[in-house]
Amino acid sequence: MAKILVVDDSAFDRRLTTSILENSSSYSVVNASDGKEAVKLLEAGGVDLVISDLNMPDMNGLELVQEIHKSHADLPTIVITGFGSEATAMRALQAGACGYVPKCHLQEELGDVVQTVLSTTARQREKNDFMCSVVKQMLTLEIPNERHRIAPTIAILQKQMDAMKLFDASRTMHLGVALEEALSNAIIHGNLEVSSKLRERDDNAYGDLIIERGRTAPYADRRVTIEAHMDAESARFTIRDEGPGFDISKLPDPHCPDNLLRSSGRGLTLMHAFLDEVSYNDKGNEVTLRLNAGEVQAPEDSVANNDSKVMNPVVGEPKYHNRLCPAEDTNRCGSVVPGPSRVPGITRT
Repeated sequence: MAKILVVDDSAFDRRLTTSILENSSSYSVVNASDGKEAVKLLEAGGVDLVISDLNMPDMNGLELVQEIHKSHADLPTIVITGFGSEATAMRALQAGACGYVPKCHLQEELGDVVQTVLSTTARQREKNDFMCSVVKQMLTLEIPNERHRIAPTIAILQKQMDAMKLFDASRTMHLGVALEEALSNAIIHGNLEVSSKLRERDDNAYGDLIIERGRTAPYADRRVTIEAHMDAESARFTIRDEGPGFDISKLPDPHCPDNLLRSSGRGLTLMHAFLDEVSYNDKGNEVTLRLNAGEVQAPEDSVANNDSKVMNPVVGEPKYHNRLCPAEDTNRCGSVVPGPSRVPGITRT
């Protein structure tokens, strides 16, 4: 039974989060009222996952994530975001958090996010006995439109990376979460053509349509192909579905913190927070993910100012950390950025 530490200075929110976890699965849940109390509880060991609010006194959620990443590198964390804390949530992901859940969607999404992070962590913690001097690997896999195939597929890829000793535990977990998002998108939105907008409805239309199309031609006959290229410099994964694709110019800005609270596009935001490159082909049915080997510079403690920007290592364009996107690109972060070249951090191949 997984043991989860819930950290929140609000007694009501702690009870709510605990109730959701206990009702969704057989988890053992312990509570802390702030970051400092959480650090003391972690010293005793035995915790498998930390779920933390961001806005807390003394030691806030971002500081807690940074401390966990430093002292317990293989312990995954999930942050809970509320309106106004989106920029801090983005920095928490960059500091080592494995996922996030908006408070407004806590009831609907917490269980799924926890299950994804725990399954990814469990795969990472498995010891690989085949630790020879592998210097380069190329691997092609194909899976049907069955989401339960995603976990063992990622496990295969993680074992190959473990054999090459490419990344530390934290970065391997991040890559696992990003692959999970990309493969889920390829199956659900690519091959099955199910829109994420259905998730905003109160009924079960989203899940029902996934089940229906998983049994119906031509959707059910499509496959997802994964091409992996790993060497001493990076791990690169190309994921291709057999769906009609989409217009990538209509993607929301993946670097805008406001998009963390939206039902659609949050997987893309996670992938950009964790990886060095996320690029699409012209058709929109193929995505390439790349994570460079080597040390990563930790983000600064303070949230970037509104006019701050850093150069994207992939395309040389600025990616913005301010809560509101630049006026020349969009009036609000959720708006469509016109033209593929205007989407920071996305390249077309």
